[in-house]
Amino acid sequence: MPEGEGHHHHGEGGRRTIGDYARAFFSNWNEYEGPLADKVKLTLKNRIKAYAVPPIKGCCGNRGQPGC
Repeated sequence: MPEGEGHHHHGEGGRRTIGDYARAFFSNWNEYEGPLADKVKLTLKNRIKAYAVPPIKGCCGNRGQPGC
């Protein structure tokens, strides 16, 4: 997916809102082609990478994947 398409890091004012995160989450789940089990695994892996592995960034870096 080209940079800037389908995955936006900033809402109004340069900061992501909860709505931005929710839209990205559901968009990535709907657009990712793969079995449900793979989507669940990727979601868990990406959320752990974003919030449990220092440095805490809030973004896993895997744009377009479920959970990112």
